[in-house]
Amino acid sequence: MKKIYFALLFAGALYNTSCNKYLDVKPVGQLIPSKVEDLENLLNNPRSIDYHFIDNNRGSFYAYLGDNTRISENEAKYQYVNTHPNIDRYAAYTFYHPYTDPNKPQTTWEWGIYRATAMFNTVIDETKALNAENSDLGKLITAQAKAGRAWSYMVAALGYGPMYDPAGANDQKVLPYRKDSSPIVANPGLSTTKEILDLVEKDLLEAKDAPANVGNPTRASLTAVDALLAQLYMFKRDWAKMGEYADAAWAKALATKGNVDNLIYDFNKFSYKPDPNASPSPGTDVEVGLELIGQDNLINQTDNREFLFYRAAAASAWFYPSEEFLNLFDKANDQRYRLFALKDLGYAVTVGGVKHDDGVQTYYYRDDKMAGNQGLTYPELLLMKAEANARLNKLSNALTDLNLLRKYRYSTALANLPNGAALSQDQLLEEILKERRRELPSGTFQRVFDIKRLALDTGKPWAKQKIEHTIGSKTYSADVKSKYFTLQINNPTIQLNPSWGLTPNMETYLPVK
Repeated sequence: MKKIYFALLFAGALYNTSCNKYLDVKPVGQLIPSKVEDLENLLNNPRSIDYHFIDNNRGSFYAYLGDNTRISENEAKYQYVNTHPNIDRYAAYTFYHPYTDPNKPQTTWEWGIYRATAMFNTVIDETKALNAENSDLGKLITAQAKAGRAWSYMVAALGYGPMYDPAGANDQKVLPYRKDSSPIVANPGLSTTKEILDLVEKDLLEAKDAPANVGNPTRASLTAVDALLAQLYMFKRDWAKMGEYADAAWAKALATKGNVDNLIYDFNKFSYKPDPNASPSPGTDVEVGLELIGQDNLINQTDNREFLFYRAAAASAWFYPSEEFLNLFDKANDQRYRLFALKDLGYAVTVGGVKHDDGVQTYYYRDDKMAGNQGLTYPELLLMKAEANARLNKLSNALTDLNLLRKYRYSTALANLPNGAALSQDQLLEEILKERRRELPSGTFQRVFDIKRLALDTGKPWAKQKIEHTIGSKTYSADVKSKYFTLQINNPTIQLNPSWGLTPNMETYLPVK
């Protein structure tokens, strides 16, 4: 039997055939461009930006590891049965590890990370094959492909493995950093967290030929490259470099976009379009069914003004937000709460003639009323800049950064953080981190990554060492620095890569007993 290693074939999906048939088939359908311009379409392909930690119903099981979500007793008993198409959400919430069935495809990997990086590798390799790597267009698209590859592998490493710890060895084997686009070339060995992040850094430092401006932020600009470096150093806890690149990215953003108004929406100016025929259910908010009107017509588009580096995000109205998340908001002055914390009918089901009903619940509709972005936004860049300044004890600069974002998010009365100038370094940093949690999408992997990295701030009020979830009277908990905040490679991938030395997981996958 010929051995074909696990690699993306452009001619079809990996699991459309049996294992034997797949292993015996010759790789076909490899892209054969005749000129470098042909490769641009791969960078424009939505498959390069989608399904990173997102399931096929547009939620994210990984978000359920964190503290932004809640599952009710009725949902646990009647909705999340083992036949539920996204039972991995319930598995994550109850810390039933591994969270996805080890014998089935992993949407996060096959549809997201691996498919995206295969496209980026093709752009890089084929540009070289055409001897176009030194042409203006060749350098540009190679830089954008390396930036895209770097982001995909960075989030992959931090999702499948432990958080990077500058005081630790960071030597746990996580994933392969595949750079070859040919499907007949074997996968490399598994790289450690350190090795992957070093390769991410190398890719980003080699992406300096990215353009100053892009037509759509699905492709990296030079500003995005600097911002991605700031994000990488945030995860590596290198506060000086984080600040250096966040400052550089913000300066480039202002130079290319003109002013802050072109980078951040003013939520004070957002409203809902009235509908005289609307008839919301008793106790619910009419805004649930209304159209959100912003300062332009792009708030639901990938090129809305806040998006610096766009990657599709999971929806936020698929789950109940936790009380802790909702209580983070100043409900009287935070325009995000006014616009997006809306009352709607909760889960209900009738079983045996008996109705089980959660009644009216508060949902958080931000990433449903506006396009969600789990890549990078200008507000997040500003908050990274603020955090770096706070970490470096540049408190005046950090407060200025924080208040600049608050101007666009809070009513005039609280545009400036009350008593901000009198706060200690830890107090100001905590306020910045709370603002970051309010600002980032609530249903993506991002909050969980923050929980993992902030756990290294031992003894600080924002450093959670354990996450607890409740369903009725039951409590489920897991230590942040444990296997419960990492993912497993599935069995089909392990079996096709015996050189990795991994043992398939043969336990029965049954999250609901």
